[in-house]
Amino acid sequence: MMLLGRGRAEGIAYFGNTRDSVLAALAPRLAMWLVLGGLTLGAAPQAISGVKVLFALCLILLPAVVTNALARHWKREGLWMRYITATWWTDWLTLFVGLMVALLMAIASPRLLQSATGAGILNGVEFGYSLWLTWYVARVGLLLRRGQAMVLVIAILGSLGLLVAATGLLSPHQRAWHEFLYPLMVQQTQPQPH
Repeated sequence: MMLLGRGRAEGIAYFGNTRDSVLAALAPRLAMWLVLGGLTLGAAPQAISGVKVLFALCLILLPAVVTNALARHWKREGLWMRYITATWWTDWLTLFVGLMVALLMAIASPRLLQSATGAGILNGVEFGYSLWLTWYVARVGLLLRRGQAMVLVIAILGSLGLLVAATGLLSPHQRAWHEFLYPLMVQQTQPQPH
């Protein structure tokens, strides 16, 4: 993970190209989804909570579906399992980078970390690093040209954006992803019936 996270192409060789390696990389995401799904359903046992849980599963799996279709289109399907395994493991590096930036900001200026500017810096660094890492792992893992890797990143972002937009149109007062990630906080902020 750390090799790919630092832009070292040889890191891709440490990931398996089998169904078992894909499932092992997906397992922590599914475990988190199950825990948060249980919290969501427990906090608000309603039909909309079930929809939120399914929506979150779609957000987890949609990039795999999109990248698999592109890998087939570019005749790289034989490399896809190693690519998606590497992608799912290296995605955790974004959290690590965010923690390191937050730590540096806290050391430099604790007030900055608590401000809107600090949150913007932190989110910007995490998002920028995530975009670069997605592009880089696609390039190395699927042996793509730079432009193809950029198309893949845009396709992932576009498909996720369409899913979020469709959910927003169907239920404009819901923030499904946010409410799924923070089920207990959302329950505490909603008005309670008298």
